[in-house]
Amino acid sequence: MDFLYLTSAALIDYDVANRLRIAIAIITGLLAIGLIAVVVMQKPVTNNIGTIAGEETQTYAGKNKAKSKESILRKLTIALGITIAVLAIFFFITYLEV
Repeated sequence: MDFLYLTSAALIDYDVANRLRIAIAIITGLLAIGLIAVVVMQKPVTNNIGTIAGEETQTYAGKNKAKSKESILRKLTIALGITIAVLAIFFFITYLEV
């Protein structure tokens, strides 16, 4: 804990840390709203449920998922989630009292 305290005190000024913390909180909030919107736009994933009843699950759309809207939304969900996690870490790093 002392090492983190001394490192943050040497790298970030108190006023800069406060402004940075506010900016990170606002950006994280906006990204969270975007993440909610992206998740709501996605269709539920029901892969391989039809195999129990003997239905065919391999369709043309299923084979070309890499270029579909669902694939783009899935990748965007992962990217937004990782970005929010990284910003949360930076937020708590600047939260250390200088």
